[in-house]
Amino acid sequence: MRWGGEWDGRFIWVLLNSGSSGAYAFNHDPNSLKGVHSYRQPAAYFPTPGGTFTGESLPGDVTWARSYIRQGVLWMDIGRGEVVQLPPAVRDEWWNSTTRVWPFMAADLHMSRDTLMAHYMSNHIAVAYGDVFSEMVALSQELGFKVRIISNSH
Repeated sequence: MRWGGEWDGRFIWVLLNSGSSGAYAFNHDPNSLKGVHSYRQPAAYFPTPGGTFTGESLPGDVTWARSYIRQGVLWMDIGRGEVVQLPPAVRDEWWNSTTRVWPFMAADLHMSRDTLMAHYMSNHIAVAYGDVFSEMVALSQELGFKVRIISNSH
């Protein structure tokens, strides 16, 4: 999670993946690399050359999760959200204000910025397209995480 802004009456987070990203976010086709580009990771962050897929994530419902340790206990925050498609001018302004070679996702995490920041325990979230909320809760509990639901469902 980098930052975000108000757009169309809601707070939209700019999510970038500096490590790696699958092609599905850019084409919604598990059997294709269509629409994917790879650029060399910025040497300032990654001295050893490498690349990551990049592009603009397509709109759709998502389930998100983030893990952290608090007082020696593993926790998992889980919520629902939606990837939105911003107008090109807004998208480019926001994307150019970050690291352009990283994949861009504009996400409504179905809560206000202040609510998310009040519960801020981890900068990194994992995002999966589709409603796998119940499965993520069950898996996290089975793996021994304390689970915190931190999103309004829509």
